[in-house]
Amino acid sequence: MTLKTGFTSACLVAVALLAGCATAPSHPSLAGQTLPDLIPVRDFVASTRSTGGHSVSPDGKKLAWFGSDGISPAIWVKSIDPGDGTGEGPSDGKSDAKSFIIQARYYRWSANSEYLFIVADAGGDEDAHIHAGLVNGASRALVDLTPYAKTNSHFLRAVSGSADIIVTSNRRDKKVFDLYRVSPVTGKTDMLTSNPGNVGWWGVDKAGLLRARMVLEGDNSLLQLPDPADPSAWTTTAKASRFDSLHFIEFDDDGTSAWALSNRGRDKQALVKVNLRTGEETLEYAVEDVDLESVRLKQKTTVPLIATSLPGYPRMEVFDPDLRARLAALTAGKPADVHITSIDDNERQMTVFVGTDKGGKNYLLKSDSSPPEQLGEGAMNRMTHLLADTQPIRYTSRDGLVINGYLTLPVGVQARHLPMVLLVHGGPWARDRWSAGNTNRSMQKFLANRGYAVLQVNYRGSTGYGKTFVEKAVGEFAGKMHDDLIDGVDWAVKSGLADPARVAIYGASYGGYAAMVGATFTPDVFACAVNIVGVTHLARLLETAPAYWELGKPWWTRFVGDPANPQQRAAMDAKSPLFKADQAKKPVLIMHGVNDARVKLEQSDLMVAALQKAGKPVDYVTFQGDGHGNQKWNNNLTMYRKTEDFLATCLGGRSSGFDYYQLASWMF
Repeated sequence: MTLKTGFTSACLVAVALLAGCATAPSHPSLAGQTLPDLIPVRDFVASTRSTGGHSVSPDGKKLAWFGSDGISPAIWVKSIDPGDGTGEGPSDGKSDAKSFIIQARYYRWSANSEYLFIVADAGGDEDAHIHAGLVNGASRALVDLTPYAKTNSHFLRAVSGSADIIVTSNRRDKKVFDLYRVSPVTGKTDMLTSNPGNVGWWGVDKAGLLRARMVLEGDNSLLQLPDPADPSAWTTTAKASRFDSLHFIEFDDDGTSAWALSNRGRDKQALVKVNLRTGEETLEYAVEDVDLESVRLKQKTTVPLIATSLPGYPRMEVFDPDLRARLAALTAGKPADVHITSIDDNERQMTVFVGTDKGGKNYLLKSDSSPPEQLGEGAMNRMTHLLADTQPIRYTSRDGLVINGYLTLPVGVQARHLPMVLLVHGGPWARDRWSAGNTNRSMQKFLANRGYAVLQVNYRGSTGYGKTFVEKAVGEFAGKMHDDLIDGVDWAVKSGLADPARVAIYGASYGGYAAMVGATFTPDVFACAVNIVGVTHLARLLETAPAYWELGKPWWTRFVGDPANPQQRAAMDAKSPLFKADQAKKPVLIMHGVNDARVKLEQSDLMVAALQKAGKPVDYVTFQGDGHGNQKWNNNLTMYRKTEDFLATCLGGRSSGFDYYQLASWMF
């Protein structure tokens, strides 16, 4: 009792001492201005009311979603009640809602709706396991179906008419993924086929039959079909560059053709029908200006239902007229990122996500044209009145390339001579998006609330703008890719938006690499830099990469170089911030998850040591129990708090100071 009382008293004293430490903005463009209320950090990273990822069961009777149980992350499941759209169970008080407490990456339904399969890597180390939970009944127990140490296992698809699933796993050979059929009823695992060492994709149909595979040979990608007379023999039916995209969506019922997103023979990714026996593609739908991002098919007839693309604001093409009208009603005529996230087998119910730049909501739609039921919403939806708008922008790089991006300006101040954060996305083969599902999540809104203009740039190499735009990044790490970022800063400065003396560069993964390139290659441009799980030594990135990167390494070596080649290694070292630490001039903040399997902690350890040896200002934070990006709310709380304090010092924005949730976070 004494210890507990003493601890409680100490906490109260700490709160009294630390509360009220919010700092007002010091930058001239912000001082004395009427900024909106300062949103607590906890509201961005630790909301227990936030729900999302809703999915209806194949039989249409159940609903599952991401949420929390108390302060623990969880997957919830309940029966669908017509009178309830809250996500908390039937309104008659007899809810059968229950939670599976787990920090999940994603989940899927069994085809017979009896199980949820939840994929998680508990420590962020990408040691991914598939857990099965019974949907009906009171039990909240989860069974690990892939209890193999240091193994990456993933759900491929559910087998129709059963509880079984098809799984890929590198259990046998860490470099490649074999194909298994797993039964959650018996726990039995059967290998369907082993990977000969060069299969990058397995094509399995709804019945669990292996219909096709993609083999990687040199710079080629080969589409192969099994020989009907000898399942161990394969016949090549099509050949393409391994650097083209060909992403299969679903097979037709007879297995002779399949829907896919492809850019073979074209610059922009489009929806095609692939004849598996000849490899020939029939163009079904495309847009001229950007890649087609995603396509949802009908369940019964496997014909296109909706296609989305993202030229700036999200754009959708809905092929069913009735559904088009219903989805349009959810957007109220404003830009929105609309995705059908699940459909039951009878096509009577579907879940729909509607995202904006200020959050996202999930809805249940039924085929009887009844009003949509809101199922849940993200944390930011509860503070939209305080959040800044994000708008698409574009400018021309110094070599004439059109660069797209997004700009978020703080509310309540004139958009002139503002402190600015250049927020760089990771990948680099990814992109920033307008909606709440963007790769930098809520960070841009958080920074804008602190008083900063936030610029996000889809530099060359970013996806979504066609094959040619991606390939312009070959050999351009710390080169033209970085020039695109600097040109974005110049655009903001020349537009009068940004104070050239108060620009920070911030990013994670490749974005962290870009931040360190900014701090060391162009140190006069930036007032400070923030690096989250960033690369600092390119050769070591590939030498220490996870074994299952093996088939993807040719992509990296094409763009960056081969560390085994002395000449190319020297070029990689010349583009690595680690070897230019002595050129840094401004403060640097580095943060890294200790379990990072992709960009090892070594990358930050070496960079911090080099900066310290050179006498440069650097602050270093590591996150226990997390890897390449934080899953744990307490680590995110620390990351956001360190960010706002650091930027307040170097840019002059405001900081909320101590957040009492930090007391709870220290106990995790």
